[in-house]
Amino acid sequence: MSTIKRVEAIPCRAPFRQTFVIGRGSVGAAGGAGQHVFVRVETDCGSVGWGEARALPSWSYETVESIASAIRGYLGPLLIGRSPFDLNAIQRAMYETLTPAVSNGQPFAKSALDIALHDLQGRLTGRPVHALLGGKIRDRVPLCYALSIASPAEMAEQAAAAPECGCFKIKVAGDPETDRERVKSIADARPDAILWLDANQSYHPARLVPFVESVRHIPHIFCLEQPVRSVDWMGMRIARERSPFPIAIDEGCFSSHDVARIAEHRAAELVVLKVCKSGGLRECLKSAAVADAHGLGLLGSGLTESGIGFIASIHLFSTLETLLPPELNGVQFLESMWLKDLHSDGAVITVPDGPGLGVEVDEDAIRRHALTL
Repeated sequence: MSTIKRVEAIPCRAPFRQTFVIGRGSVGAAGGAGQHVFVRVETDCGSVGWGEARALPSWSYETVESIASAIRGYLGPLLIGRSPFDLNAIQRAMYETLTPAVSNGQPFAKSALDIALHDLQGRLTGRPVHALLGGKIRDRVPLCYALSIASPAEMAEQAAAAPECGCFKIKVAGDPETDRERVKSIADARPDAILWLDANQSYHPARLVPFVESVRHIPHIFCLEQPVRSVDWMGMRIARERSPFPIAIDEGCFSSHDVARIAEHRAAELVVLKVCKSGGLRECLKSAAVADAHGLGLLGSGLTESGIGFIASIHLFSTLETLLPPELNGVQFLESMWLKDLHSDGAVITVPDGPGLGVEVDEDAIRRHALTL
């Protein structure tokens, strides 16, 4: 049985080709770069698994330094000498080492390792990651298209320029009047599309009611995501009680325990799954099961990951029934996904069936963009 002999954390700068702005500010600017940490796990027989975490401390608290440090100094050493198939024991050791007190204990760092271990398991057994998760229920995954915050006219132009997409995630910024114009302009430009509104915590509950009332009659609005601060669960409950649209929770929900509390507090009707915030693929499945048991709907999203994190999410969402196409936005905004064989048809991604993640990682490109930390 192969055992793990090396765990490497590679911090990198991933260049943006388009600017991406959300309710809490800039995610990345054209010509700038986002910060990522890639994980390379190698066994004594030479097999390699890859994982990735996007560091975005304005969205969650983990930085590129803390992710790299957690993997190098705390989590990575727990894997050495173990079989890649000892996932239960490895996860227990990781959660004992970086305990899920208050948060779920640096989930971005854990998710990068979890993805790499699933990739490694698949490569050693010749099975795709989706098979390790119970098997895909679709061969192709359509994507929702993210609309970066800009003027109403500019956002309408973004939507009109993506005719292959039937679903748009509209970022709004906490100003009821301007946000109404944004939504209306996009609805007018794409009357065929489903609209998924996302405030990224930018509203106070008192300002939210005028906004939802102003867009109540705009057709095809499916839901409103994370309208208030992530810690304001009572504000989420107020939003759910006052909104004519279902409320989705994202930044306020990082674990299956959070999902149970959300259901108990009636704080949302929908739960947004992200591999990075959950601590990995298996933890996402736990959240999905708890949501289903409580009658909460599922949505899927990403955090401008490059190809490794992106394709891991494709594997996951090929196994789940989400109510809208997942919004995995790295492929829109990054200059390169650093994969040599990503197969897509417009806004539809073919689920890989090769071993592990089923893609060839451009390791040279990753190392060329590495940061020294």
